[in-house]
Amino acid sequence: MRELAERFIGKDVYINLLDGRADGVIKEVTDNGIVLENKNGVQVVNLDYVVKLREYPYNKKGKRSTIIDM
Repeated sequence: MRELAERFIGKDVYINLLDGRADGVIKEVTDNGIVLENKNGVQVVNLDYVVKLREYPYNKKGKRSTIIDM
């Protein structure tokens, strides 16, 4: 998972976790975690709990599109 997460460094991402979600720009990927930065500050996410990692989609006006996960 680390190698895959490193492909998203510097990109705005949406992360599904086992018990929730996180979003922000990936600043760093370590052996067992991801450092995210968003408007609320800095978050660290454990890679063991990541279920899905995707780049945030943007609409034609450059704003984030709504993500509907089922």
